[in-house]
Amino acid sequence: MRSWLTDTATMSRFPLYTRGNADEVGPEPFPPLTWTLTWEQGAALGVADGWVHLGGFREEEFRRPVPEVFGNWGGYFYNQVSVGRVFSARMPGGSPDAIDQAYFGPGADIPPYQEHPNDQDPALSERLAQTVAWVLSTDGAPYLDDFVAQARTWIRERPDLTVLSDADLVAYGREASYRLRLTWDVYAQVVISASVGPAVVEAVTTALGRPQDAVAVFTALGGVETASTSQQVWDLSRSIRCSDALTRAFDDGVEDLLERLRKEDSSEVAAFLDGFRALLADHGHRGPNEWDLMSDSWFTRPELALGVLDRVRLQDDGHGPAERSAAGAAGRERVTAELLAAVAGDPGTAATLECGIRSGQLFYRLRELGKDTAVRVMLEAKLPFFELGQRLAARGQISHPKHVFQLLDSELDEFGRHPDTWREKLEKRAADFATLAERVPPYTISHGIPVPPIDSWPLRSRSGSAPGETAQAGAVLRGSGVSPGIVTGRARVVFDLSEADDLQPGEILVCGTTDPSWVSLFMVAGGVICEIGAQGSHAAIVSRELGVPCVASLDAARRLITQGQLLSLDGTTGAVTLLAG
Repeated sequence: MRSWLTDTATMSRFPLYTRGNADEVGPEPFPPLTWTLTWEQGAALGVADGWVHLGGFREEEFRRPVPEVFGNWGGYFYNQVSVGRVFSARMPGGSPDAIDQAYFGPGADIPPYQEHPNDQDPALSERLAQTVAWVLSTDGAPYLDDFVAQARTWIRERPDLTVLSDADLVAYGREASYRLRLTWDVYAQVVISASVGPAVVEAVTTALGRPQDAVAVFTALGGVETASTSQQVWDLSRSIRCSDALTRAFDDGVEDLLERLRKEDSSEVAAFLDGFRALLADHGHRGPNEWDLMSDSWFTRPELALGVLDRVRLQDDGHGPAERSAAGAAGRERVTAELLAAVAGDPGTAATLECGIRSGQLFYRLRELGKDTAVRVMLEAKLPFFELGQRLAARGQISHPKHVFQLLDSELDEFGRHPDTWREKLEKRAADFATLAERVPPYTISHGIPVPPIDSWPLRSRSGSAPGETAQAGAVLRGSGVSPGIVTGRARVVFDLSEADDLQPGEILVCGTTDPSWVSLFMVAGGVICEIGAQGSHAAIVSRELGVPCVASLDAARRLITQGQLLSLDGTTGAVTLLAG
């Protein structure tokens, strides 16, 4: 296979794309419907709007109808490098190197910035200066509040999908997908705003000779929305540990678990089932690959949530989210006081530091609220197509319910008129799509440089390191310390979320990156190592919130670290030491 039917056409104005930090959004290939409907006609338009609303671009700078703010090759999601660099070049006090560091981490293998004649724009720089001043001084983001309220209305007003016709399901699925334009407009603004305060703090702490403290002041903030799932999961996991009936049921596996529990005549089991229904009602949008229409959520496949509970129930009672974050909060308060005392003699620097800390703490919380709400909106776009696929498969018109996601948006109407004629074509497309997940896509793609044929991409390893590639005991690997704390434990090397089912309490999770569906596993892990990420990445924010030491941007960690290797992880310095034993 040379190419895939959703491959992006590059443009010379914003030529560079990367898989760096893209796993947070799309760790696996996106099927055609996800990309051509929810991304090209929703999220991509919204992100372009967000860049404009922040003041960094003019509308006419982006390609239409699909702006070049993301890319897709071989089904894989790519971040746009050039757009972010231009934004940072226009930002007063910013630089392309700074935004690379913030979003891709140190040492990312990305070609250097090459200035374009139109990168500098004094009028836009002035608008950005106003945006930065607002970000550093505001106590909230009213546009986000309005969006969250709108999303709740959309969810509340969802029609009964089971009574809609096939055509109405498609129409509603499209309508729900178009909402992702507003969703990503708001989310993009919050994400970029969340980088301002930490950049200010980093500049001050570096000048003080304490650069590691730029992370500590954003630890265990409280009120981080994507971490709130953890407390509810934790409470349910404790009810399992306290009940012999529930423990026996979970020991027998999560398959058919709900059916078995419903047959139990036990008040403890009844209370658990009530709590589990509440968990799905509050957090059913969670699940792996949350930005993919085709991927199941806890709502569509409750066994996923049961599997998380099955892991978390093994953790000791003293390692709950509140207990673990308390130590981080105490450290944050201590370091903040020390930093403010260090600059007390310089009123200007003291005021700058206070603004940076306050803004960073606020917008980290708002960023995760925006992400959580965006995933809820994404679930609304999924559900109509899940219903449609199940119907068509039950009628025998397609061979699998998820084959509906192999359609391009432009094919939906023709498919609706003659679904019987598409069965074999979708089977073939699904088979081809499955092979994409076996490949490792290029790390960067640039306009003017041919994309290698897909069948020449390396095969993805699922077994860890080849002989001779691993680091030896005594070696010290270095990434970025993004959540403070020191922990020693055995490595649990995973290549996707399904492999984390074997994670044992206290083990150090070694992965590519994480998305919100991994959060509950942080309660089991003693520490986290990510190959990709930086201070503002999801794994970093949630690790700090839950008091879990974390190192990000440790390149090739899953190749260098073997399963079961004894490690010492320092989440402040970013050092990972391989120990004997």
